[in-house]
Amino acid sequence: MTHPNLIVEQREAVATLTLNRPDQNNTVDAGMMAAMIDALSRLAADGARIVLLRGAGEHFCGGRDPGPTRPDDAAGWSQVLSRIVATNQALAEFPGITIALAKGRVRGFGFGLALQCDISLAADNARLSFPEIKAGFPPSVVMSYLSRWMARKKAFELVITGDEISAGEAERLGLVNRVVPSEQLDAEGQRWVDKLLQLDAAALTACKTFFRDSAFLPPDDAANYGVAFLADFNTSRSASAQ
Repeated sequence: MTHPNLIVEQREAVATLTLNRPDQNNTVDAGMMAAMIDALSRLAADGARIVLLRGAGEHFCGGRDPGPTRPDDAAGWSQVLSRIVATNQALAEFPGITIALAKGRVRGFGFGLALQCDISLAADNARLSFPEIKAGFPPSVVMSYLSRWMARKKAFELVITGDEISAGEAERLGLVNRVVPSEQLDAEGQRWVDKLLQLDAAALTACKTFFRDSAFLPPDDAANYGVAFLADFNTSRSASAQ
């Protein structure tokens, strides 16, 4: 599936997804979500190891475009919100490493995209927020995963105030990995690409899978799962080497 507002470029093991609605702050509509899910599936099948997610123009993503009409019943709302979950899951389940290049406005669904990527790099001009509460909308999908990345009290503060935070504050809270001057954001992304391409692809995929699947396990269960996971990984690698 192709979409004029999602540019997909692939060069060997590295792909770039560019949100391409700069005149609307790269807000994402239903069609773009479907195209993103499809692109990630195709890139995984093509063996892409790294995906960079960026926005055209000055901003990363201003959020979700709700479209011209609002659902009028629970079934309609479930369909709309399920698209958000499916897009988040596509990023989480992509076997390679995903890297967000966040700049300018990073709001709502856009903030979620940056968080769902494995590595989140931010320009120093990035301003991040979950502003849904200001429209009387409790962002329950956001709340379902936000405390996975930060302390619950601070997560609750972000969603009940809708306050905007700086890139530096986002880094302090553990929501982004690095903050760099805006003119260095693409170069920082390339630095990460070069670093990751030097590492074992299967081991990176295994790290991502284990980190995702063990996130909510109790410590003892996580440790036991780690033993079984690594035993299976090493056995599989030994078998493939024969």
